[in-house]
Amino acid sequence: MAFFVLLGPVAQARTFNPHNIITDQELIDKNTLSQTAIQKFLERENSVLSRFSQIVNGEVLKASAIIWQISQKHNINPKFLLTTLEKEQALISRSQATEKALDWATGYGCYGGGCNEKYRGFYNQVEASAETQEIYNQKAGQFNFKVGATTHTFDGYPVTPQNQATANLYIYTPYVGNSPELGVNNNYGGNRLFWRIWHRYFSNQKFLDGQVITFNGEYYLIAQNTKRKFASRELFLKDYDENEAITVSSGDLATYPSGQPINFANNTVIKAAETGQIFLIDENQRRLVTDSSALALLADFHLAIAEAEIPAVSESQLTTYTFGATITPSSIYPQGKLFRDETGQIWQVKDGLKHSVDGVVWQNRLADKTPELTTSSGLNQYPTGAPLKLKDGTFVLANGGYYLISNGERMKIQDESIFNRVFGLSKKDNALPVSAALLEVHAAGEMIDYIDDTIQDSAPSTAQTGTSGSYSASFDSMTPDGLIMVNGQTQSVTVNFKNTGSTIWENNNVWLELSDQGKTSSSFGVDEKNNFSQSTASSSQIASFTFNLTAPTDQSGLLTQEFNLYYDKSGTKTKIASVGKFIIVKAGLSAQILEHNIPVAVRNTWRPLAITMKIQNTSADTAWLARKTALEIYNLDGSTSYFYDPNDWVRKEVAAVAINKTYVKPGEVGEFKFTIDPRNIKKGTHYLNIQLKLLDQDGKQVYLDGRLEWHREIRVD
Repeated sequence: MAFFVLLGPVAQARTFNPHNIITDQELIDKNTLSQTAIQKFLERENSVLSRFSQIVNGEVLKASAIIWQISQKHNINPKFLLTTLEKEQALISRSQATEKALDWATGYGCYGGGCNEKYRGFYNQVEASAETQEIYNQKAGQFNFKVGATTHTFDGYPVTPQNQATANLYIYTPYVGNSPELGVNNNYGGNRLFWRIWHRYFSNQKFLDGQVITFNGEYYLIAQNTKRKFASRELFLKDYDENEAITVSSGDLATYPSGQPINFANNTVIKAAETGQIFLIDENQRRLVTDSSALALLADFHLAIAEAEIPAVSESQLTTYTFGATITPSSIYPQGKLFRDETGQIWQVKDGLKHSVDGVVWQNRLADKTPELTTSSGLNQYPTGAPLKLKDGTFVLANGGYYLISNGERMKIQDESIFNRVFGLSKKDNALPVSAALLEVHAAGEMIDYIDDTIQDSAPSTAQTGTSGSYSASFDSMTPDGLIMVNGQTQSVTVNFKNTGSTIWENNNVWLELSDQGKTSSSFGVDEKNNFSQSTASSSQIASFTFNLTAPTDQSGLLTQEFNLYYDKSGTKTKIASVGKFIIVKAGLSAQILEHNIPVAVRNTWRPLAITMKIQNTSADTAWLARKTALEIYNLDGSTSYFYDPNDWVRKEVAAVAINKTYVKPGEVGEFKFTIDPRNIKKGTHYLNIQLKLLDQDGKQVYLDGRLEWHREIRVD
């Protein structure tokens, strides 16, 4: 479809297969999520969709209800619909969105710069996306992308879909997306982006490369989206401890196709039966041992002292091992040797390179090896290589967050409840504390943010709802009280009501609605149901309702909001209590970011990147003088931005001014063009702290998307 999110190169702890992105069963499994699970997920991500609702056939429906109902109607996985919404308009990760983004939420009907008005609107977009999948399935032979047939995508990659679901994805979006390892280099997210989103939130394959799992007494290593079975428990225990294995269900196990069995422990010497060549198994590589003199280098490890003792194996058992560096008589410590210098620093010398070894890494993967004492001068003969990393599959705790190490990358676990649901709570309790410096040794990978698909819809409430007399409430407080806001400003508000009745409130049966005085909707952008944060509120207990108010840009002065508390009485919305509150809105300066192409990830070897931001003036009556409307960028602490480009920016703090017109009047859009320079920036996560100021008005700040500072995260690899 028409919209593609910019996708920068990122580290990958999963293997992208462009020919098999999701399975047919994953596409049509409509029962993967309950409506409540969808809503809770959107709330957890602070998605704009958690607060969005639309009137459909006279009924006000939340986005979660729309997604769930359409999934049931068209037999489409709601996870597929959520992934499409994020891929096309980033509506999961955005806390705010333009009307345009919601109107064209799945990109359906948009192509070549235009959109078909027939499909405008959130409900129409989600339904069209689901219904289209049914059409693709029913008329599979009529499209360019077919199962088993090779077709070039619009970005030039020959794809051969292995199933109909994958073919459907290419029919809908005929791009692989930025995949340098496949020779596809462009700025489009395409189906690579769909795959990334799917595996961040929704994948059934929740265990990553390097993790070991166990079921029914058998042990498996997860590698390249497959499960590789250890030939025996004894073989597993040669390289792993029992407590490293995660016990899984048969269903978890079945989500992975079987890969090549594991028949050799690390540091095993074997002989290829067909060729007679001798190899050392070193991690995932087979390293050729050239002759008996080279073989003798391995004697200290008591693995082989004579060629006759080496077991012969078939070539089929070696196919999964790539060829590593050859071991010759001149090789220096081909299996690695540990040293400790006079400062206490531990080093591993392997193949003539020395690698620093953090004490935690030593205990994590080399605890059975005792470092030999040496001197720094003695180690200076070896060039320095990259520091040694933690063992794949290790859970670590650093900077107050939890991570999983996979393929040498750090995968941040966003939601700690994932431990209990997926990995086991003991993995969290026993996570390895590491320093920030050691964490940084591992490149930043994708997030682990799996949806909680175990949440079910509550059964209909059996609480007393026969008469409104059983439900009563009194207003308790509002924080902050006495609100004074500026046009366009966003403010989080908590309103508390006390349950003064005899019936226990359930948070799915009692809700708060806001409206302007005498009207049915709120000009502060809160017009849907708001559930309270507690699960229940008994008599005399407080129910807390938290939501965001965004001051209107077309009104100012003393505005009254009505806070109306309702409950569901046998399917009828019935009011319990109501209170009015004054909010003072001052005329101010506000703007909305409509478009930008700031990447989510860059490499610190890239040349400066050209950025365009389109920002609409949503102020009530203030025009911007373009050459004095400064888009300023800082680090979070207010210092000069790491991405400052002296060859392009106006000043160190001013990246650009509006260039497309002399004045940007209310309702008009200003265009800001500048570059960001990632060269030589330290790897890790950094932020652009973006502010908009009117320099001809004493530097007055403009509220950008409701905030004086708009932050954008960029990962530098």
